[in-house]
Amino acid sequence: MKFSKILLAEHFDEAHHERSFMYLCCDDKGPYLLEDVYTPGWAASNYGGGTVRTDLPKNFYVNQTPDSFAEHFSERFREQVRQNAELAAFLAEANHRKKK
Repeated sequence: MKFSKILLAEHFDEAHHERSFMYLCCDDKGPYLLEDVYTPGWAASNYGGGTVRTDLPKNFYVNQTPDSFAEHFSERFREQVRQNAELAAFLAEANHRKKK
């Protein structure tokens, strides 16, 4: 299974009108987590937020299940990561290939 980006979870913080997206990505440098945060700014039509990239070890998936992988995330993302079918398929196939 080859992938470039899997949407792991998203969260909307009503109090701050902030929307966050967490992705598992891979490029020629290796796997990484990408968190995109969108939030309204202080003035009309001024939006803020940011993007955070966290590089992962090359074989981060070894012996990982969606449940064990989800434990690395904050509570706002954890349950969605646990239930993510695309992540489950990726981890199952990646671990199957690693055992060969």
